[in-house]
Amino acid sequence: MTYSDKKQIERLLRISNLYYNQGLSQKNISDLLHIHRTEISRLLKRAKDMGIVKVTINNPLERETVELEDFLCQNFHLKKAIVSSTEKNSSYNDDLESVSISANNLINELIKNGSVIGLSWGETLKNTVSNFSLEKQISNVSVVPLIGSPMGQLDISCQANHLVHQMCEKIPHSNMFYLDSPVFINSESAMREILATATNRNSVQMWDKVDIALVGIGSAKMTDNYNWREFYKRNGSGKIYQKSMVGDVLSQSFSINGDECQEIYPNLVGASLSKLRKIKNVVGIAAGEKKVEALIGCLNAQLLDYLVTTDEVAKIIKKIVLSQT
Repeated sequence: MTYSDKKQIERLLRISNLYYNQGLSQKNISDLLHIHRTEISRLLKRAKDMGIVKVTINNPLERETVELEDFLCQNFHLKKAIVSSTEKNSSYNDDLESVSISANNLINELIKNGSVIGLSWGETLKNTVSNFSLEKQISNVSVVPLIGSPMGQLDISCQANHLVHQMCEKIPHSNMFYLDSPVFINSESAMREILATATNRNSVQMWDKVDIALVGIGSAKMTDNYNWREFYKRNGSGKIYQKSMVGDVLSQSFSINGDECQEIYPNLVGASLSKLRKIKNVVGIAAGEKKVEALIGCLNAQLLDYLVTTDEVAKIIKKIVLSQT
């Protein structure tokens, strides 16, 4: 390094220190060093170009998000939590969109050659599948419904069979499975007969091979939701929310403490919660304050390995958990 180079670097260091560390304006530096203001601007840019000055942006919102994710993982033994940042006073639909986009990245992390993906039903899964985009080359993937379809009682776009079909369209050469059965069947004998068909038998057998399950979380506080009313009330299955039950996964309910409903689900066509726990990667996706208690119950029941939710929901969960300690 020549004497001239050294003097130039010292000059850049001095100006940078005055501007960035001591907070002087370019006009103040110009008056102090008797250098034209436009020259100060040029020298500050050169200091950046040479790497003497490096600008780092620390996003406090991102830091808060990471802290919430760590809290959820530590308190509920999750493999990973993804907390999606949302706008203040955002709508439920906006929040659904946000978590479904966040879930896309996680699904792409988990999916691999030979994966078997199991899907539940509902608006959250509808948005998740709608926003899913495969970002890598994989082969021999299968997609299977984890629950029957509440035929005639639920918007078809939210039904498991429809979601399976939609997801398979986004995964080239994937294998598609269906359940030609309602969720609840009137009698045990009728259920055995329906599940004995080749299509249904093959789908049910695939449940043991599922390595990625994507599930929404139902909430007892969602009674004003059209799909909730159509399925649970008209189907006569609202009894799954008797007593202290706050939420459900695959139409099987639990309390906020994670205790499962002791009532036997008569003729329910769906993977059991005990079977769900055996799946390697269970991803729960939920948004909205009305899902908070249901989410806490689901987490306490240890049904999830991964959780995707919003920052507002995560904050409320953290507040409730800390208030109990």
